[in-house]
Amino acid sequence: MCRFDGLCAIAKEHRNVCRACRLKQCFLAGMNPRAVQSEREQRGSVDQQQEEDDDSTQMSPDRCSVEIQTDWAVKSEPISYTFDDDLQRYAERLVEMHRAVCSRTDPNTDHTQEPTSSTSVSFISAFYNTALMSPRTPLIITGERIGTMRDVVQDWRRSFVLFADWLRALPEFNQMDYHDQIVLAKNRFGPFYWWMCANWTVAAGCDGVCYANGAYFPRKPKLQCLPDVRGSTDRMMALLATPIRELQLDETERVLMLAVIAFSDELSDLTPTGKEHVRQVGSRFVRMLHQHIRARDYGGGYGSPAGEDSSAAVRIGKMMILLSATTNLVYLTSDNIQLNDVLHLVPCEFKSSTELQVVHESFRKF
Repeated sequence: MCRFDGLCAIAKEHRNVCRACRLKQCFLAGMNPRAVQSEREQRGSVDQQQEEDDDSTQMSPDRCSVEIQTDWAVKSEPISYTFDDDLQRYAERLVEMHRAVCSRTDPNTDHTQEPTSSTSVSFISAFYNTALMSPRTPLIITGERIGTMRDVVQDWRRSFVLFADWLRALPEFNQMDYHDQIVLAKNRFGPFYWWMCANWTVAAGCDGVCYANGAYFPRKPKLQCLPDVRGSTDRMMALLATPIRELQLDETERVLMLAVIAFSDELSDLTPTGKEHVRQVGSRFVRMLHQHIRARDYGGGYGSPAGEDSSAAVRIGKMMILLSATTNLVYLTSDNIQLNDVLHLVPCEFKSSTELQVVHESFRKF
């Protein structure tokens, strides 16, 4: 039995940590339980070997467990374990985690408090001690008023706290070592932020980037509190908000996409173990997404399992395009030097393209 609710990440370096999850991973990869052989048993004499062969029906993998002690291994009949229900249950728990994180608030918080403008807080300190960035104020997704400069700063910092809380509540993130956690977190805040804003925009129906404090950043330049010099608001509306609205993503799809964003690719600064972990976890979340989509009726009209797979693949393909859109928006925003200065992440004074690139890299790492 797994001691961690079947959530262990199985990689080559630590594949023997949990035998239950290792066996599940084998079945998920298509292992035939009748073909399993034990090479650990010591063979005796020829007569004893013949006796063992004659008793092969009792020693077959579908009747006895070899090096794997699990309560669900059926000894009287072939194993017919499937992971559809398991993937669906984990997706449901992930949605519950998301709801809990989004509803977290700090007691006795002054919601009118001005956000700090200190630039001395390091990323690591801010990520593991979020009180240095912002209190956990309630998320107000209404987009009922045009955002001010204060709203921009407040929302960015509150979203960073939400990001840190969300990532640290994810079991797959906590299974990584400290170095890999920091590398992943530094490279995922931007895509996370844009995905959340796009979905908030769809929910609020406002004409601009919806914030989590009741305000929104308008599309019309004359209404903007600071210039959107790269047109990132228009891009967000066209590349993210509109497709999300057309796809009518449900809550599970939105949450699973956040998980896919967090483990979307292998970052070069990760350790070899971290890269393998990200690869496996990312594939697992995509499988969860595929299973969830196949379980729903989107009116594809194919009427066959092959048709269901085709419909699910098309929908996932459209959602993966949205993933690339979040990355493009991160680069667009990082070129807005005035916005960077407002958010107190990097100074806006620079004299050359080289210094501009330094600013860009600083923003990306944050």
